[in-house]
Amino acid sequence: MSREKRFSMWMTDREYEKLKIYAGSQSVSMAEVLRDYIKILTPPKGGDTTSHP
Repeated sequence: MSREKRFSMWMTDREYEKLKIYAGSQSVSMAEVLRDYIKILTPPKGGDTTSHP
C-alpha cells in the first residue's frame, strides 16, 4: 500500500516511551502500531469518515 499522507503529533515523554516499548515488544515500528490501531477504529455513525462534528 502506498503511503500518501503524513501525520505528526505531540506526545508526552511517558506516552512516547510506552509506544516505543510496546512497538519493540511486538517487533514493529511505532508507526505500524498506530496504523494497526487506526484499522480497528469503528466508523462514526452515518458512515462519513471525511469530517468531524
